[in-house]
Amino acid sequence: MRSGERGQALVEFAVVLPVLLVVALAIAELSEVGVARLALEHAAAEGARTAALTNDDRLVRSSVSAAVAPLDGGHVDVVIDPTEGQRGSDPRGTIVFVRLRYAIAAPLSFIGLPALVVSGQAARLMEWAP
Repeated sequence: MRSGERGQALVEFAVVLPVLLVVALAIAELSEVGVARLALEHAAAEGARTAALTNDDRLVRSSVSAAVAPLDGGHVDVVIDPTEGQRGSDPRGTIVFVRLRYAIAAPLSFIGLPALVVSGQAARLMEWAP
């Protein structure tokens, strides 16, 4: 191999390496978003199930926090609709919705890019009887 060919191979590698790194980082970010979405869908289903069986919003929030792993449960926004107070004394037959949102920091957030917001939701028919 002549020295000119070695130099050409080094230049080609220097041109291709940033592209490969960007592709690898994009795959890693996409997989993180996918894992977050699956975790939120699962946690929303567990929260809606808990709401349907207990009619207790505090238990719903703790159930969501426990089921949202591997995400940080403290950073998950939980919206329960209708709330416990709006469901009345006999909520049987009411549909309860649990909506979750979680913000993932963008890879270049230090330059001002907004966070990626992932959400999950579930609905169940209330079965709880007073």
